[in-house]
Amino acid sequence: MIGRSDELPMPQKRIAIQSNSGGVGKTTLAVNLAYQLARKKQTVALFGCDPNGSLTLFCGLDDPVPDQTVDYILRPEFAGDYPLFSAWGDRISGIDACLGGLILSETAQRLTMTKRGEYLLADKLEDYPLPHDIIIFDCPGTIEQLHTVTLAASTHILITLKPEDKDIDAVAKLIDWIYRTRQELRLKPAPDILGIVPNGFKDRAMHRDNLGLSNIADIETLPDIMRTMGISMFPKINDSAHIANAAAAGLPLGLFRPGEPANRIYAEIADAVIGG
Repeated sequence: MIGRSDELPMPQKRIAIQSNSGGVGKTTLAVNLAYQLARKKQTVALFGCDPNGSLTLFCGLDDPVPDQTVDYILRPEFAGDYPLFSAWGDRISGIDACLGGLILSETAQRLTMTKRGEYLLADKLEDYPLPHDIIIFDCPGTIEQLHTVTLAASTHILITLKPEDKDIDAVAKLIDWIYRTRQELRLKPAPDILGIVPNGFKDRAMHRDNLGLSNIADIETLPDIMRTMGISMFPKINDSAHIANAAAAGLPLGLFRPGEPANRIYAEIADAVIGG
């Protein structure tokens, strides 16, 4: 007898956290989203797909050798032995990390000359499935080959930005690139943009204007633009020394400072991921 649909396991979700500019909080979002998902009893695999290796620092882990990074997964000899490290395992269960690093600059170049290079990560995850409920890809700061590879492997995309004019322009270009690349790669189903996460908000004119928080009329704001594109926006995350200090300590904000208001926003994003 076939069980009820609500008894069937949910398909794995793969979330690419992308941007088109550096320093906008991609890794911060990745680790805090993973923590909130684990609190909601989801198992998570974090993939550090950025050559700068920020995920290693933010998870409080040691720098890996090349054979213990995402680069190894994308090599011909990989046969399912994922190099995963437990993140904060003494404080919370269910979060593993596969780390990045400078080796990924070489990886990106190699993929451009590899058959099915754009689909290689998707192929590996299909051939050697991970048991985790959710995989999160922490992508590079600007559009490059690893952006394409993670896009092809994803079911959903989260975009983060700071509410600066230059970052909003960069995000517009990123969204255009996502739409075009999904079509060019003939991704079926195409990964959905789950939403925009405004990060590092400061109470100053540019940020207020861009997020529609000022009283200026006849100005096109980021929420206006996203509304016309049918893309959701999450609440703004304020600039906070506590968030930066948590990252420096190698901890998610929820472990470093549980009462910080930003934790509620990360939890809201986690709910959207689970329900998306």
